[in-house]
Amino acid sequence: MNREQIIALLASLGIKLGEEGGLTEDDAVKLVEESVKAANLGLVQKRDELLANEVKLKEKIAALETGTAESAKKVAELEDQVKKANPEAHKTYYEGLAKELETKHAAEISVVEAERDKFRDSHYARVRDDAINSALKDVQFVEGLRDGFISLAMTRNQFKANEIDGKTVFTNQDNKTIEAVLHELKLSNEGKAYIKNQNQGGGTPGPQSGAGASTAGQSITREQFTAMSPTAQMEHLTKGGKVTD
Repeated sequence: MNREQIIALLASLGIKLGEEGGLTEDDAVKLVEESVKAANLGLVQKRDELLANEVKLKEKIAALETGTAESAKKVAELEDQVKKANPEAHKTYYEGLAKELETKHAAEISVVEAERDKFRDSHYARVRDDAINSALKDVQFVEGLRDGFISLAMTRNQFKANEIDGKTVFTNQDNKTIEAVLHELKLSNEGKAYIKNQNQGGGTPGPQSGAGASTAGQSITREQFTAMSPTAQMEHLTKGGKVTD
């Protein structure tokens, strides 16, 4: 919020500035800016902390990958020495040494790769969850259906991690981000069935249906829909079924 916006806001609230109000424009603007800054300080610190952790994870992954490359280089050098060795005794010695170091480095590489994968998976899981939570932060789901909504999106898309402009971003087979996919699902009739106050419609409730019965094209109650498995919920919605409260 800039200076002009702050002054306009104070004026709309009936707050008088200058000699008449006893508070100058400069003082009023400074007071509002400091209040906003104080209110957002916790969010800024949390953002900086997450960014710092992401940088550390990427540095750790890079270091582990460097270690793997160095180990492979040593094995290649020993193999080259074996090829150049003429005396049979030296050849046998180098072959034995190369085999020993190859086994040792293979074990070391396995450990390094496992540690690298562990950090990478942790990093990817956090980025993916942050993307989901960000996309759904303002959505009010029907109780118990948030996980089903997310599962519906995930089972239909093959999301993969990509590095774009130095950041990890998950995109699907159509190059759409998690946020874009979830936004589209929120706006669809199918997605609205999971969200509060967006699934009322015409029609009368159809016959009572159990969790395992086919409900294609029918209208069922919220209680019936909640009792269904995620697969049955998906089938019901994709085949034109409705959910009523």
